[in-house]
Amino acid sequence: MTFIHLSVWISALIGVIIIAWIRSFDIYEKETFIAMLWAFLAGGITSVIVALGAYEILRIFGLDDEVISNTLGSLLVIGPVEEFAKLIGLVVVYSLIRKQFNELTDGIIYMSCVALGFSIIENYFYANSGENSQYLLVYRAFISTPAHISFSVIIGYAWYRYKKENKPFGTVIVALLVASLLHGVFDALAFSPWFNFMLLVYLWLIIRQSLRLVQYTNVISPFRPGFEALLEAPSGETADGIECPNCGSSAPKELFRNSFFTACRCDNCGYHIASRNDIRKIFRIFAPEYKRLAKKLVPARFSDGRTVMSVYGSAFFGNSGNPGFFRVSDVAGRLQAINDDLLDRFRKRSFISANLLKRFFE
Repeated sequence: MTFIHLSVWISALIGVIIIAWIRSFDIYEKETFIAMLWAFLAGGITSVIVALGAYEILRIFGLDDEVISNTLGSLLVIGPVEEFAKLIGLVVVYSLIRKQFNELTDGIIYMSCVALGFSIIENYFYANSGENSQYLLVYRAFISTPAHISFSVIIGYAWYRYKKENKPFGTVIVALLVASLLHGVFDALAFSPWFNFMLLVYLWLIIRQSLRLVQYTNVISPFRPGFEALLEAPSGETADGIECPNCGSSAPKELFRNSFFTACRCDNCGYHIASRNDIRKIFRIFAPEYKRLAKKLVPARFSDGRTVMSVYGSAFFGNSGNPGFFRVSDVAGRLQAINDDLLDRFRKRSFISANLLKRFFE
C-alpha cells in the first residue's frame, strides 16, 4: 500500500472517529448511525458534485486553480463555492431524512456528516491528482477534515431554524456568508507563506466556536429533562448496604433510577448519594460544559471542620472519593448557573455580532 492510499484510509479513520465524537455531543436524543451514514454518503457525494460543477463553470470564465489559489481566490471563490456545495448536500439529506431533524443539535450533527463526506472525498481526489506530497496528504488528513466540519456547523444550525422554527431564509444566507468567510480565511492562511504558522491557532478558535454553538443547542434542547423532576419520585427500589459518605448511616435507602443516572437518598441526613461516574454524568448531561470531572473539583469546608472535594461547591466527595453526596437544590442551582454562563458566553463571544444573533439565530 502506497503512502498516498494510506493517507486516504487514515483520513477515513479520522472521519469515523470524528463522527463518533460529534455524536457524543448529541446528548438527549441521539441520532442513529444509519441516519448519520446516509448524511455522510448522500450529502458528501452531492456536495462534491456541486463543487466540481461550479469549478468547471468558473474555468470557462478563466478562473482555474492557478488563478484562485491565493488569498483573494480563497475569500471570493473557494470558501463560497464549497460552503454552498455543502449547503446543497444538507438540503438533499434533509429531503431524505427530514423526520430525524427534531432538535437544533440535529442540524449540526447532519451538517457535520455532510462536511465530513465532502472532506474525505476531496482528500481522495487530492491523493490521486499528482499533488501528493507527504506534507499535503498529512495536512489534509489531520487539519483539513476537522476544519471543513467546523466551518459548516453554523449552516446546519441555521437550516434547522429556517425549516423547523420558521426563521427567515436570511438566517441561512447569513450562516452561509459566515461559513464562507471562515473557510476563505482558513485557505488564505494556508496559501500565504507569511501567515501559514497561524493556521493551527485559527483552526483551534473555529473549533472552540463550534463547540460553543453545540453547547448552546444542548442547553436549549426540548429533550433536556429537568434535573429536579427526575429525583421527585423514587423508583420503588431500595439500596442496601450503602454507607452514606456524609453521615455514615448504613440504613436501606430509596433508589432513584432513570435513563441518565442512578442515585439514592439517605433519610438520616437528607443527602442524595451517587457514584462518581453518575455525578460526572449529571454535570455533563444537565450542564454541557464538556469538561472532565477532575477540572470541576474544588476544596470545600463543612461547618463541622471536614474538608472535602466538591464539584463547584454543590456535590461532594469524601476521603474515599467514591461515592459522592449532594443536596438536590444545591446541584440544581449550580447547573442553572452553569447553563446561564454558557448562554452568556455564546452570545458575547461568538464570531457573529449581537444584532445578527438576536435577529436571525435566537
